[in-house]
Amino acid sequence: MESFKVLIVEDEIINAKILQEFLINKGYEVLDVVTTGEDAVDYVSRIKPDIILMDIELAGNMNGIEAAEQINRGEHFPILYLTSQTNKEVVNRARETGPVGYIIKPFSPHQLEITMEMARKKIIVDQELINYQLYLEHLVVDRTRELIDEVELNNKISHQAISSEVKLTAITSAANDAIILFDEYGQIKFWNQAASKMFRYSENDIIDQNIRILFSSDNQNFQFAKALESIQEAIDKSLFKSNLELAATKADGEEFPVEMSMASVVIDHEKFIISVVRDITQRKKDVDEITRFKLISDMANYGMAITDGAGTFVYMNKYFARLIEVTPDEMLGKSFFLLTPHEKKSTIADFVQKSSEVKGGEGQELLLTTKMLNQVPVMVNSVIIRDKYQQPQFFAISAVDIRERKEYEENLLRAKRLAEESDRMKTAFLSTISHELRTPLNAIIGFSELIRMTEVDMTDVKDFNEEIYKSGNHLLSIVEDILDISLLENKNLKINTVEFSLNNLMNNIYQKFKSNLRYNNQSINLVWKGNKPDGDDKFYTDNSKLEQIFSKLLDNAYKFSTKGTIEFGYKYYEKENIFDFYVKDEGKGIHESKLTDIFESFKQIDEGNNRAHDGLGLGLSIVNQLLELMNGEIFVESKPKKGSVFTFNIKPKLKS
Repeated sequence: MESFKVLIVEDEIINAKILQEFLINKGYEVLDVVTTGEDAVDYVSRIKPDIILMDIELAGNMNGIEAAEQINRGEHFPILYLTSQTNKEVVNRARETGPVGYIIKPFSPHQLEITMEMARKKIIVDQELINYQLYLEHLVVDRTRELIDEVELNNKISHQAISSEVKLTAITSAANDAIILFDEYGQIKFWNQAASKMFRYSENDIIDQNIRILFSSDNQNFQFAKALESIQEAIDKSLFKSNLELAATKADGEEFPVEMSMASVVIDHEKFIISVVRDITQRKKDVDEITRFKLISDMANYGMAITDGAGTFVYMNKYFARLIEVTPDEMLGKSFFLLTPHEKKSTIADFVQKSSEVKGGEGQELLLTTKMLNQVPVMVNSVIIRDKYQQPQFFAISAVDIRERKEYEENLLRAKRLAEESDRMKTAFLSTISHELRTPLNAIIGFSELIRMTEVDMTDVKDFNEEIYKSGNHLLSIVEDILDISLLENKNLKINTVEFSLNNLMNNIYQKFKSNLRYNNQSINLVWKGNKPDGDDKFYTDNSKLEQIFSKLLDNAYKFSTKGTIEFGYKYYEKENIFDFYVKDEGKGIHESKLTDIFESFKQIDEGNNRAHDGLGLGLSIVNQLLELMNGEIFVESKPKKGSVFTFNIKPKLKS
């Protein structure tokens, strides 16, 4: 093979090196490798290659198509595109530059070898035809100028024509595509061996037959009409027609798809059409297979995608696209790593490595980032598709949305924690209630035994009776709390709305707690305040429940205070016509982290052996549930060692 000079325009260095080594090994002369369209334009202005291998997508400001357009403004150079593009608009624009062919990435060495050889032969044929035509044109000029040398010139022309014909016959015989030459009447004048093999007509049978015989059809269908129209247009208008997809017919009547290019040439003042025809049956089958695959893939209820060896998407089904909030075409040509910015690349690489060691890959949980920056947990599996050299060529990826599963797992964990907390609270409650019940019962039984079994004077009897009375009230309070929380939990407690005086209620509560003997803190100053005068202090709600709420809050205030003032009461806001009730103390206070827990049943700030105060932990829970029942709300502000303020409101019901 004569030295064939190749310029490679490819910005992916590894691909360029592989192409360069492969072409050199196959006998081609690689002039250079450039990485940008600008460099390619500059290079061909200085050095003229026989063919340019041009990647469409290039670094820099100029892509491959723009570079080809710039180059073709001067001398025309044969260009063979390297591309992974399938966008129709891009492909149509590339065709307008008149390339000698395309190689779709990724491609195998065998595909590259065949395509390069076909392009080389086509270039040689085209050049021979151009040279021949130019030669004939120069010949006419020479004959005009030098009539005296006509005989000698004719001999020379004849010799060169014979030589060119011999070369052309040799070239076309070796071509894999059918090469057909026919005149302006459609009569076939030249037919190579590939054409005989493709159409099953011998050269003797087809020469001087009309080209239309190759596109005959029992049914005058669209494809047949399209073929005749394209052929006639090439004849009449001397147009260059490239890569036309038509339906052709073999000698035995079998129809098959072909890709046909036609160009008008003039030989000895006669117009001829030279056409190159390629059988695209296999390509059509491949396209049909891909179409079926896409149809099935788009019906799948899980994501499917294919990337090349570098992780660049070449296919994505609709499910996968919806998962990451894009359209399938948006991700073509983009890296898989764009979807995993929060995952280390080493993690993905480890997963790929494991996939290469086992058939079918292994499940891996990944967090994908969508176009709208949402996080989607998925279960990913990968299968490696290898080339004939057992190198990874493609990665087939499946992705299943596991958000529901994750939510289910979180709910299970939450339920487990709640169950464990409930069990812990139950244990703590049983421990607390046994202690709380035993303490007043021991006092009641103990002092009763002393009165019954010993001789005591009336002073001691009164003291013992006072202790029995206090313990009995304490025990009654515990039982009432348990009954109240039971009724509240079962939604059996009813609200009885009546009209009453707030000031009278506050006075009653004050008298009840002023001499509170349950806690040893007689130094505490108890006050109540309200800003409504007597007679204008009417309120509509369940007065007994309101008193119970104040009692629970005041009991808590006494329990956790050793000195200072406990203040309770209400504030009326005339403009808004609302009442805010409150209980304020200067006690030990509550840490901020505990504020959300204190209103839960059986919850106490101190539990188990660390408890500093008695009680079941039901008081604030009862208050909270009573207020919910009475269409009210409660708020708390507290700081450790600074005291607490409980504020609540009740929307009063109008008197019916």
